[in-house]
Amino acid sequence: MIELFFSQILNGLAIGQVYALIALGFSLVFGVSNLINFAQGALFMLGAFFAFTGVVWLGWPLPVAAVVSVLLVSGLGVLLERLALRPLANGPFIAPVLSTLAISIVIDQLAEIIWSPEGQSFPVPFPEYTFYFGRAYITTTDILIFVFGLLAAAALTWFLKASWMGRTLRATAQDRDAAAQLGVRTSNVRQLAFGLAGALGALSGILVALYFKSVFPAMGLPFGLKGFAAALLGGLTSIPGAVLGGLTLGVVETLSSAYLGEGFRDLAAFSLLLVFLLFRPQGMLGDRRLDALGGAGGASGAMPSTSLLASASSQRSAHRVFDLPPWGFLVVGAVLALLPFVVSSSYILQAVVYAMVFALLAGSVTLVSGSLGILAIGHAAFYGVGAYTVAVMSYTYGLPTELALPAAIALGAVVGAVASLPLYKLSGHTAALGTLAIGQIGFLVFMTWMPVTRGPMGFLNIPAPTFELLGGLRLSDIGHKFWLVALVVALCLFLAQRLLNSEMGRTWRSIREDRLAAHAAGVPVRRYLMMGFAVSGAMAGAAGGLFAYVQNVITPDSFNVQASLLMLTMAVLGGLGNLTGAALAGFVLTIIPEVLREFSEWRMIVYGVILLMALRWRPHGLLGAR
Repeated sequence: MIELFFSQILNGLAIGQVYALIALGFSLVFGVSNLINFAQGALFMLGAFFAFTGVVWLGWPLPVAAVVSVLLVSGLGVLLERLALRPLANGPFIAPVLSTLAISIVIDQLAEIIWSPEGQSFPVPFPEYTFYFGRAYITTTDILIFVFGLLAAAALTWFLKASWMGRTLRATAQDRDAAAQLGVRTSNVRQLAFGLAGALGALSGILVALYFKSVFPAMGLPFGLKGFAAALLGGLTSIPGAVLGGLTLGVVETLSSAYLGEGFRDLAAFSLLLVFLLFRPQGMLGDRRLDALGGAGGASGAMPSTSLLASASSQRSAHRVFDLPPWGFLVVGAVLALLPFVVSSSYILQAVVYAMVFALLAGSVTLVSGSLGILAIGHAAFYGVGAYTVAVMSYTYGLPTELALPAAIALGAVVGAVASLPLYKLSGHTAALGTLAIGQIGFLVFMTWMPVTRGPMGFLNIPAPTFELLGGLRLSDIGHKFWLVALVVALCLFLAQRLLNSEMGRTWRSIREDRLAAHAAGVPVRRYLMMGFAVSGAMAGAAGGLFAYVQNVITPDSFNVQASLLMLTMAVLGGLGNLTGAALAGFVLTIIPEVLREFSEWRMIVYGVILLMALRWRPHGLLGAR
């Protein structure tokens, strides 16, 4: 048993070194730009595929292919800074973050077109040996990964401390304005940070390809999230912390996989992240100032308040806001309810039903992200709670809709309120990462709680909505389900808008703008945060319940981090805090992929480009942030 333990430690250190390299890329970009770079996973994936292309398609030796891959991805990192950050410098703080997400969508889809969506074998061009220490063992690939990872971290540390360019990078991270006044071209420094992050991403992608002996286009996001978690565990802007965080995460994962089961690998990792966020949000080697790459001022950037999204609505320039009165949602719902009378196509009706569901989801996200100021990256967990509640109550126990759907709403509210508790003491980026951890934990619970959720299989053939109080009325076809969805969505948005226009909504926005000032003024901040998350969770639970009834099939994949990011994108594009804008963006962005369905594999690229253009030309949202 002790030999197995040591073997897992050695394997964990190897994969942990990869997480450390990805974490270093996050740390560099965050330290200089105060930006969470969601495209880092895509750069990681490209590094692996460029090396694969060099070795398999062009017949190059692996060292040559690796060097070319690192150089190419470094150049793409610099280009990313020009596309994702610089044009949005005067926009709301969340816009560049979503711009990196849009670029990630485009890159991932292009990779599927060029290299196919299927995994491909990555050849290991050297004989692999296994070295035994008793019954513990380590392979030559493990050693290679560990050595290259340590060398890369050591070289980066030397560069930051000993070179003039490294010192300018640290100075910019410490205080951008002061560095600019001393003659540092901070725009060039940002490009350097993105280029170095790209190089680290490419190197880590190549090492992972060697470790698993395969590459596939979807590999970027899961490893990007792990690198992101490692950066926070160690200290978001600490170079040694990123290495320590990556190694810790790798060891925890391999031990969990060995002793608890493979399904608990990621669950243990994100549970560890949440524990650190609660008790040491600055990370193992960080301090409470989030020191920027060793500087003293630390990654504060131009953030105006305790909230990442504070003043996302009171932004840097005046803009006009358009929103409906509460009764306007009832009118829109009534108009949409006429659609089954004039449209007979089940395909069109189904597309509009999904659009209404996502309009409600985007509204639930904008309530937390726009009104409370907490960037919600894990909202799909509440969505999944509603869907699974309906599935379990209707499929497993045969309960009618008048019990199942209210239960989904109530349980979504309870889970939302409980999820807000660990976020009370967190602010800014750490609060956002807390929502990410909660979302991932929810997804992994759906994957592993076999007796209740049925694991990866999910639920098939969920019964149609049935109302016993209405004489056993069964809504079996899409036209009848359409009316149920329109009614529930319109009522939820009506009530949510009433809340946002009330004293409670104004209190939520005061917490967003300055939580400390609200607390000092006597506002019971914890209570209002819980109420806000409860209302948002109830809305997401309602959307999940409706989705289960319409889809008839649910699996955990519908409630992963991609779904959370999609909801956040809708909320931001509509205008943070603007319920009308969020609902409109959710509706339109759900319809667009269906309109582009004939373009098949190109439609997500068009979707990403539309997102980039919208962020560039309307960074405050389609209808303005509130």
